[in-house]
Amino acid sequence: MTSRSFHSCILFAATLLLGACAAIPEDSPVVEDLDSETGITISRLGRPVELYRETFRQDSTGRFAFIGPFETNHMGARALFLWVAVPVENAAATGNPTISADGKPLSLGEPGRTADFASLRKSPYKIPTPWIAMYYFHLDNDALTRLGEARSLGIQVTESTKEGNRKLEYQAQLEADTRLREFSSR
Repeated sequence: MTSRSFHSCILFAATLLLGACAAIPEDSPVVEDLDSETGITISRLGRPVELYRETFRQDSTGRFAFIGPFETNHMGARALFLWVAVPVENAAATGNPTISADGKPLSLGEPGRTADFASLRKSPYKIPTPWIAMYYFHLDNDALTRLGEARSLGIQVTESTKEGNRKLEYQAQLEADTRLREFSSR
């Protein structure tokens, strides 16, 4: 092998490696990932939708909750889910959240509390904080359509604390955010 062809091979290999390391931009409306542990393809938002909670200055923790639809595809068998993450002190003592679109609750059924509810080993979305309760809901096409058409989203959850129950409410206005619309229209 000549020196020139050796350098060409190295350059080609480096180009392949850099291309393989390129990440899908998290701001992409919809991305697909392959769960290497389960072989399931996951279609999801590039990043989940953030919902905001007004808090007093003393209670600055837990200002954001997150929501994101995703679809699993295991050898052609597709299933829709909704991932919800709420920052709470005691996830075990927290009730199931109510999700609303334009002020009307979505009918979602009983959630799972771990990723295996969706046949996954880990969450399809990055977990933003370690003190978060996660919920996995089965999502039907009607609920997905309502999410895609929504101008506002809400999450309400009741958390049991040492001081008693406290109701947490998170809101998001979606006028400029078209990711849910794009996900639901695929």
